[in-house]
Amino acid sequence: MNFQLFFLKEGSRYYEKADLITLLSSNSNITSPDLKDSFGKRVYRYHHTVLDFSADFIMTEKSVVPHLERLDPKYYDVDFYLEFDVLLSSYGVEILLDIVQEICQQFDFKVYCESFQYDVRNFKRTEVMKNFNYWKRAYADKHPEEIAKYNKLDSQTISYVYGYLQKKKRFELTYDPTKIQVSDYIFLAAEKSRSAFVAIRWNGERQFILPPVVDILILDDSKVKRFIPMSEVMMKAEKFFTPIETNVSKLDTKYVNKLHKILTKERFAPLNTELKNITIDKILDI
Repeated sequence: MNFQLFFLKEGSRYYEKADLITLLSSNSNITSPDLKDSFGKRVYRYHHTVLDFSADFIMTEKSVVPHLERLDPKYYDVDFYLEFDVLLSSYGVEILLDIVQEICQQFDFKVYCESFQYDVRNFKRTEVMKNFNYWKRAYADKHPEEIAKYNKLDSQTISYVYGYLQKKKRFELTYDPTKIQVSDYIFLAAEKSRSAFVAIRWNGERQFILPPVVDILILDDSKVKRFIPMSEVMMKAEKFFTPIETNVSKLDTKYVNKLHKILTKERFAPLNTELKNITIDKILDI
């Protein structure tokens, strides 16, 4: 199911359509439609290559606003709307709303969605997010069998994960990969539970970047493979890490061998369940 946000204009439906097309086309994540295949609507497809989610900014030749006749007649449909998966993470929606905000400011558009109860409104990010989350929760409650196919991380954790993923390329360009490991996230889940866990892998040989919200450190040095709670690692070795920016730190080079020794020799809470690898597209924040 898709969540739809419609754009309207007060007093007139006129606006510079060419300027809107220019704005959309200038976004590197948006692909312009093939006009030969438009068939009454032109879809400007947004795809976030790092976070792997999509949305459509759609221009139509006629109104598709639901119950348009019930809206205040001073608002005119401009035949343009945004559509995306109702299960999209809140973080992803916030990224899309950055574009919506720019569009509304430049073209003096108002917004409307079905949960506004026939009330066209000025764009307010918190208001749209509140209504999106209401719609999302209602969908999840109605379709628990679909939600059960996904694992879960809370919204704040996913925000930290997505934030790091967007910074990761910069870290890779900044640090020498032969000396510092820019950690990849690994996502894990237990049987008979929707809870997902965030992990990183370390071979014990060099410095590594420690991203935010890591639950498990996987030590894999070719001799031993241990799944160690990151909270317990930090209780013993927090001073080994230096912050490089908010919620991201790196292991100091002088502590590489010492940390490896701690992880191989000392006791940590055992893993009481079997974990399987999952992909980030199988994780929801609901």
